[in-house]
Amino acid sequence: MENYAIHWFRRDLRIGGNLALAQAWKDFDGKVLGIFCFDKKFLSRSDFSINRFQLFLNRLKELKFELQAAGGDLLVLDVGPKEAFQKLFQELDHLPKLISFNRDYEPFARKRDQNLTVLFQQFGIEVKTFRDHLLLEPHELSKDGPDNEGYQVFTPFSRKWNKLIELKEYAQRISYQKQGLSLLKEQSQNNFRPLFNLTWKILFKNKKDPPDDCLEIYIAKNLKRVTVEIPDVSAKSLYQSLESFKKKISDYQEARDIPSLLGTSRFSLLLKNGSLTTSQIIQHLNLHPYEKATTSPQKFLSEIIWREFYYHILFRHPRVEHESFNLKYKDINWENNKTFFEAWKNGMTGFPIVDAGMRELKQTGWMHNRVRMIVASFLTKDLLIDWKWGETYFMEALLDGDLAPNNGGWQWAASTGCDPQPYFRIFNPWSQSLKFDPEGLYIKKFIPELKDVPAKSLHEPLTVKNYPKPIVDHSMQRLKALKLYKT
Repeated sequence: MENYAIHWFRRDLRIGGNLALAQAWKDFDGKVLGIFCFDKKFLSRSDFSINRFQLFLNRLKELKFELQAAGGDLLVLDVGPKEAFQKLFQELDHLPKLISFNRDYEPFARKRDQNLTVLFQQFGIEVKTFRDHLLLEPHELSKDGPDNEGYQVFTPFSRKWNKLIELKEYAQRISYQKQGLSLLKEQSQNNFRPLFNLTWKILFKNKKDPPDDCLEIYIAKNLKRVTVEIPDVSAKSLYQSLESFKKKISDYQEARDIPSLLGTSRFSLLLKNGSLTTSQIIQHLNLHPYEKATTSPQKFLSEIIWREFYYHILFRHPRVEHESFNLKYKDINWENNKTFFEAWKNGMTGFPIVDAGMRELKQTGWMHNRVRMIVASFLTKDLLIDWKWGETYFMEALLDGDLAPNNGGWQWAASTGCDPQPYFRIFNPWSQSLKFDPEGLYIKKFIPELKDVPAKSLHEPLTVKNYPKPIVDHSMQRLKALKLYKT
């Protein structure tokens, strides 16, 4: 049999614009097979989300369809990658010449990839890895100087990031996605070119028992436990999401903070599993580097850079996964009132903007970004509960839960992270709701008990049947929070 390659999919669930897959396809004349392995250690994490897993499974199913429609294949195995590859290599008469995969930057993934690379090389298989879900990798962006020191403040990081992507080497990473986007557009119209010419069935044609594909079993089993509606992640939907946001990006700067408007992109749902990448989004929306984010497109690009910033922080300081970046606040004596925490989770705090956000999360698996900041500030600085409790719950509930940006966002709100809001900046939930939801449209959408309450009454303590009174006094809790951080 001729030489072939295997591409190991992880968080790059797409064909178009997938450089590792494209390079293997080129080097082996279309003879490249896809594989995905369910790692039990990952599935047993404390922040595992049933709903987010279903979104991932649905996208994995779409990817398998897209590969097979293009003449290729995807094998999904119900075992961790080390055991999966060892067993696969034992069963194959002809080992792959190459295994390719795209790099990941989370601590767990980095350790896994190092171990698997050693395993592949022990079998005499070449390994090639590529950059994918970050536009600039951590080793590529550092302060000037011999120590390769990373940035800990967003503004200089952003300034350097914008300068680098103007350089030809990095600008090409964006322009490269023209081909990937073109392929995605074709797929969205059910137009599939014959790109691949090898399947797992062909590879195992002389075997009685090829590996069992477990994808449909996982989907059927997990679907029974799903509690929210799972968004469509077909190629058609992916391309439509790009086109839809392209039409409204000009209003982003004004609309992004108003939760009753559909002014945000929701691309984070797709970035998490690699259905889309930042470079594809930047290319499709024709975004350009900036000195100061003064326009809507520039402001949106700055949000993408924030995401990359938090990944750089996690890569260079992996301890932030479990503790405060700012060690000064590592051992804050949080009150951690469990009754308050349950009220916060269930949207029953008596603060309408907070409760609307938490109910939106529970009902849909999503929360508007402005409201995420409000509820995080409220948990840490009004209820005086450890930010790690909120971070974990978000990862359990969010369809777009992603370790680096979720951790970074929570530490920003709690003033324990790198370049956070100052600890003495404490959101007033009443003034926040008045400013960003003055007519109460968002609040009333998710709190039906308040549908008949006049809008002006929603931004101050109120007494309504079937709706709780405020569980704390914001002014008093603010003073307690200031004292807590000072000591």
